[in-house]
Amino acid sequence: MLVIKNVNVFDGVNEEIIKNAAIIMENGKIKEIIPQCTKSFEDCEVIDAEGKYASPGFIDCHVHFTLDEIPDKERQLNDQSAGGVIFSNADSYVAFRTVEAARKTLEAGFTTVVDGGGVNYVDVALKDAIKMGYVQGPDYYISGKQITAWPSHFRGLGQETYGPWGMRRMVREQLYWCADQIKIENSAPIRSVGRSLSKSAFTLEEMTAAVEEAHSAGLLVSVHARGSNPVKVSVEAGVDLICHGTGMDDEAIEMILEKGIYVLPTLASPNPNPEQHILNAKSKRVIELLKETGKTQWESIRKAYKAGVKMALSTDSGGVGIKHGENAKEMLRMKEIGMSNFECLKAATSEAAKAMNFKSKGIIKEDYEADIVLLKENPLEKLETVCDVEKVIKGGKIVK
Repeated sequence: MLVIKNVNVFDGVNEEIIKNAAIIMENGKIKEIIPQCTKSFEDCEVIDAEGKYASPGFIDCHVHFTLDEIPDKERQLNDQSAGGVIFSNADSYVAFRTVEAARKTLEAGFTTVVDGGGVNYVDVALKDAIKMGYVQGPDYYISGKQITAWPSHFRGLGQETYGPWGMRRMVREQLYWCADQIKIENSAPIRSVGRSLSKSAFTLEEMTAAVEEAHSAGLLVSVHARGSNPVKVSVEAGVDLICHGTGMDDEAIEMILEKGIYVLPTLASPNPNPEQHILNAKSKRVIELLKETGKTQWESIRKAYKAGVKMALSTDSGGVGIKHGENAKEMLRMKEIGMSNFECLKAATSEAAKAMNFKSKGIIKEDYEADIVLLKENPLEKLETVCDVEKVIKGGKIVK
């Protein structure tokens, strides 16, 4: 049994803090929360929080652990020759980097993540390795490979197909690899200079076939959609999650509201104000494209938020230079589009759990999973504290 005492609790749902509480955890679950607790605990492991703040473990609804678009060159493994030839064992190097991405993300307070697409099923192996305790990482839900209409923008990330039966076949292939959700790329990647983001990659018939196949297996469908038409086709087909949502018009937003679909806004993918390491790594025309698309992205998400669209934290980490382990910065970006501290925190906890249909995550509550982060200050008053977690508990065990 593990107990956190002298802790102020943000439970993920209510804006009122539970003061000077004790959280009792046993067998990976939260057994009891005692407000204003003065009880002494014996014969168990006790953490004295000394008045710090507890939050449910954070949830990122869209990462890419197998990607490292702008790596730290001093730590980069040699998976290709000096001339750029990819070695045949490149995926072995990907796997080692992926383990590091999982560790960094967990230690940043993200006890659960959903991967939006992996390289050549390395994510499948990582998922098993985390479950079996070989490596440390968040509870890890995967998509396998993205279903695409063209060659993927990252090596080994996509499976090309066309036609309704081709879509069904690709969904079934991801089921074989034990995917937890289906990810479809329904618009062009932004870093492909010159491609239109207004074209829906797949027809309504194709998208509907994929959604039917996924839903028949009980899987959610998440769609990469930049541009109103890709969003509209996806929503009409019955998808569950819209990722990015760049350039949505009023009709697209209204359709999303009508269906009650969550948007995963990925405000760093792209950011209209790219960080310095991205500016150093990308060409001038790619930087301009990122800035332009980022501006459209933020305007679109801001408009959708004001309209009442439901949103859950998602970073796209691994792509567009977004560093693994810096996922909590997304809460600060969500605040920039107008969300309150409370809304940002819910987007990373209880709302993220709702978006992904997690039934016992995202809330500090009896019988829920004992995933908790300790923060130095009250996040409802100082949101920046989420970027410097004091302690991480996953499944009732201390991991940091």
